[in-house]
Amino acid sequence: MAIEANQIVIDADAHVVECARTWDFMDPSEQKYRPIPLETREEAGVKQQFWVIDGKVRGFRFPAFSSAELEKRQQQVGRRFADVQESRELGNVDLRLQHMDDTGVDIQVLHNTMFIESATERAAVEVALCKSWNRWLADIWKQGQGRLRWSCMAPTLSMPDALDQIRWSKESGACAVLLRPIEGNRLLADPYFYPIYDEAQKLAMPIAIHIANGNPWLADLYNHPVRIASTLHRFRIPTVAAFNGICMYMYMLDRFRNSTSLSMKPRRSAKASTASASGSFLISNSMLESCFQYCSFIGDMP
Repeated sequence: MAIEANQIVIDADAHVVECARTWDFMDPSEQKYRPIPLETREEAGVKQQFWVIDGKVRGFRFPAFSSAELEKRQQQVGRRFADVQESRELGNVDLRLQHMDDTGVDIQVLHNTMFIESATERAAVEVALCKSWNRWLADIWKQGQGRLRWSCMAPTLSMPDALDQIRWSKESGACAVLLRPIEGNRLLADPYFYPIYDEAQKLAMPIAIHIANGNPWLADLYNHPVRIASTLHRFRIPTVAAFNGICMYMYMLDRFRNSTSLSMKPRRSAKASTASASGSFLISNSMLESCFQYCSFIGDMP
């Protein structure tokens, strides 16, 4: 795809991999909550990496490949898909910027990796983790020549601290507030989150809802693909299908149009149209999926 010279290319879904330095920004009184790195034995050139947080093994990290295994996988796919660790962890910001130059990216919006699952159920621990993470990204932003923006982590278990972190992050290079589709036992439509939305509105900060799960029970429930597959294999069921996509979001728009309606018929929503006209309506979908069919439900685009 050709890019015109006057166009800015923004990678809005870039990530940074947490490392030991991430937690160097904790207050002295919060060092007791510092995550401890955990690494499994190498098998077939791969090591699994985790964090021990608040006495439990949590915190997703990318699998660590040996140099030989990494080279093998790059040869298999015919392209370079991993960079040196300092670039992934932003230990060397210049390396990340150089990689952006090489791939034609002007600006990246950085999101977390570890918090793709629940890190803790204790508010004090979450506040300490989020504060240190936000300070780490603010330090990266200062070195990034305006090219490395980021989404702040709001410790939602403590609403006053969440609002404080949003305000502080706004002044320190954050351009969005990141939330998971499920935060603890609450969906994002829960009025509990209204103070966050109100603050984001005041600060003109988008809410970045990244694919993730902040509910540890759900993570355990769906973390057994082999067991599920073996169960279905026992029965002669013609078709087993699971659907997940943007169509369900259109039904949500319908519910906003009339909160008393139980209809699942997609129809154009007045509020959705207003949102799109104001330029605050964003759709993210697969590159292989056309979103034009949904435009009639949303309204005129700005």
